[in-house]
Amino acid sequence: MTMNTAVSRRLLRREARATRRGPAITLALLLTAIALVLLAGVLASTLDAGFRAQAAEWLAPAAAIVQSPAALIAVGAVLLALAVVLVGLALVPGRRARRTRLDARAALVIDDGVLADALADGVARRIGVPRGQVSVTVARRSALIRVTPTSGVPVDAATAEEAALRVLDEAGFRLSPRVHVAREGVIA
Repeated sequence: MTMNTAVSRRLLRREARATRRGPAITLALLLTAIALVLLAGVLASTLDAGFRAQAAEWLAPAAAIVQSPAALIAVGAVLLALAVVLVGLALVPGRRARRTRLDARAALVIDDGVLADALADGVARRIGVPRGQVSVTVARRSALIRVTPTSGVPVDAATAEEAALRVLDEAGFRLSPRVHVAREGVIA
């Protein structure tokens, strides 16, 4: 593997994956808040007794709520749910709606919407229906092609699927096309 190939693969991976900026910022804010509360507790213990008594008066309602078992269970459940969400976001890979391909000459990143448009154009051209009557949704491993034929002009689903496979082969992406032809056509 050459250096250019390794760099290209790393760049393609970076472009195809979503960042974890949101969960990282949320976690940093939570940890900062916890650190500030601990710092306030340490500072409060070093301050004079009058300030500590006044702070205890201010925090008495919150301390009373925290003493009840139901409140502790609720806070624990919320913290557990937050921890599960943050761990899930850290472990599950983020995926953008993009496809990548590496050739000998170029590294290519294509948005799923662009691939869907190209697939719809190619299928419409090959089966002979107007482009507005073909819609495509690209999923992770498949492409759903919905064809609405012109009234009185039949469209064969096998021909449309073959056309979709041909377009995908030309583009160089491996997806399994599923074709759905509407029973009723539109008036041309």
